[in-house]
Amino acid sequence: MSSTEIAGYRVVFQKGITGGFAPPTPSALYSLEVGEDGTDLTISSQIRPHGTPALQPPVTRTLAINSGDIALLAELKRILSSIPPQYPGAQDFYGKDISIVAIQAPLSLVPPVQTISGGVPYGTAAAYALQPPTEEQIESFNRAVEIVGRLVAKVEQ
Repeated sequence: MSSTEIAGYRVVFQKGITGGFAPPTPSALYSLEVGEDGTDLTISSQIRPHGTPALQPPVTRTLAINSGDIALLAELKRILSSIPPQYPGAQDFYGKDISIVAIQAPLSLVPPVQTISGGVPYGTAAAYALQPPTEEQIESFNRAVEIVGRLVAKVEQ
């Protein structure tokens, strides 16, 4: 896959998606967005330190992407387009307390009600009628978590 095929691709990753009566309190929220020309990756991160009630203000960094990054992003795109999405606030299908959702439409086209958590549809209504994942899909989701972790680690060094 070339850089033009991942240009404009956006993924939102949230750690801490399970709740109960109260909505979940995320411990981390990452937004990864490939530039429109496919040459850079912007990662915005918000972390909630242990024992604090809210995420810290976002920290945004941009890095030039190389062929290895393009391969990882292409793999991530392929995985996320082939498995059931894990929305924050919905049943934790993958058992990781993590949500990874690719944003297909431009953020300006996402209905305002669904723009919680970085533009990601939220809650059980977002996951209505989704079938639980297969073992193979769970393995793919775990690989997607690993890919996001590798990309985020590049800007957190």
